[in-house]
Amino acid sequence: MALAASKPFAIGAILVPLLLPVVGYLSGDYRAMFTVHLFLGAFWFGTAVLGAVVLGPVMGSLSEEANAEFAEGFVPKMNLLMEPVSVGVIGSGIGLADMMGLWASPTPSLWAALVLAIALLVLGFGPLHKFTAGMFDEIAAENTDHERLASLNKKYGMLSMVELLLMIAIVATMSGLRWGF
Repeated sequence: MALAASKPFAIGAILVPLLLPVVGYLSGDYRAMFTVHLFLGAFWFGTAVLGAVVLGPVMGSLSEEANAEFAEGFVPKMNLLMEPVSVGVIGSGIGLADMMGLWASPTPSLWAALVLAIALLVLGFGPLHKFTAGMFDEIAAENTDHERLASLNKKYGMLSMVELLLMIAIVATMSGLRWGF
């Protein structure tokens, strides 16, 4: 998959989202860590909205050949990028909570955010990864099974909506953290 996405892209897509939280945490400045968390979180959330609301329906309306051609360049890049982004967001959130002393007396909102973050990781590294890997395998096959590709894409799109709802819920918990809940 890394070769299909291009080696430089793969390296950057993995290293940047994983190193930014480390740099933010090591800076010792909660404002730097907040900026990292906000940047990665906004990217993850925006990509989830784009995927669930725009790309899924567009890909579903393309011809079999156009869908396969689009997915050939899109799927490996998304798969390589979004998993490290999700780990970076959650890692930076946990680090930010530590830097702000929130773990000393965790609120219900903090626990809710942690549970939602774990659910998002399970969803992303579980079924969503399985569907994107299946799409990649189908695209790379000599005789692409367009029905299977469409089925995987549809399942991915439906689970992307679940992911988006979990992300909205986690944003609500962060608002609760801000207001002391």
